[in-house]
Amino acid sequence: MSAPKAIIQMLMTGTRIVGRAFGDAYKQAGANSTAARAAAGNMKESADGDRMTQASGITVDESTKILNIQDPNNKEDMVKKFEHLFATNDPKKGGSFYLQSKIIRARERIEMHWAQEKLKAQQEAAGEAPAESTAPDSTKPDGPPSDSNSKPQ
Repeated sequence: MSAPKAIIQMLMTGTRIVGRAFGDAYKQAGANSTAARAAAGNMKESADGDRMTQASGITVDESTKILNIQDPNNKEDMVKKFEHLFATNDPKKGGSFYLQSKIIRARERIEMHWAQEKLKAQQEAAGEAPAESTAPDSTKPDGPPSDSNSKPQ
């Protein structure tokens, strides 16, 4: 067998092997994507099972862990921890914008929890059966003011 023919044959065999590997990797990526979508759908349905968690993408339990607080109903402690963590993670001071964003989302989720609890209390006081997580998105929580703390300056 001549040298050019052998080189071409090795090239063709190598190309075939690499092509099959890419094809298999593409199929596996598609299967992984489908599985991840299914798992995310199940997580959204099971995580607290309420609309607030689905809207925010974070549970009250996760929020308390992010802010390192024990009781999500303790407003003073939450505000104190939020302000400290927000200032500590300021990107202008060498902090992480990602972590600062997580801290903001945790505070927002706890504020949604406060609004939800307030709505339930109002419904119970009015003699109505509390609806399951039906607080409208425009409901303002009965918590600390969030005008100056929600955006990095």
